[in-house]
Amino acid sequence: MAVLAEWERDQISTRTKAAPQGAKARGVRLGNPHLKADNKARSKAAKARAQSLKLTLQGFKAQGLTQRQMVEELNRLRVPAARGGEWSLMQLQRVLKRIEA
Repeated sequence: MAVLAEWERDQISTRTKAAPQGAKARGVRLGNPHLKADNKARSKAAKARAQSLKLTLQGFKAQGLTQRQMVEELNRLRVPAARGGEWSLMQLQRVLKRIEA
C-alpha cells in the first residue's frame, strides 16, 4: 500500500506541474487578470502624489536638508505619507525617485 501511495503522490505532482505548462503552451494567460489594471491605477496615483510634493521637496533640497531631515520635517509638518501615516526614509526615497523619472 505504501508503494502505491508513493506512486500516486508522484503522479499527482507530475500532473500538477504539467497543467500550467500545458495551459501556457495553449496560449492561456496565467495569473490574476485584474492585478495588472490595479497596478496601473496605483502607479498613476503614486506619480500624481509625487508631483504634488515636488515643490515642497525641492524647497527642502534648496535649504540643504538631508533626506533624513526631510523625513523629520514632513512628519513635523504632519504631511501624511501615502497610507496616511508617518514618513519613513524609504518612502521619501521612492517619492524622490518618481519625481526624477
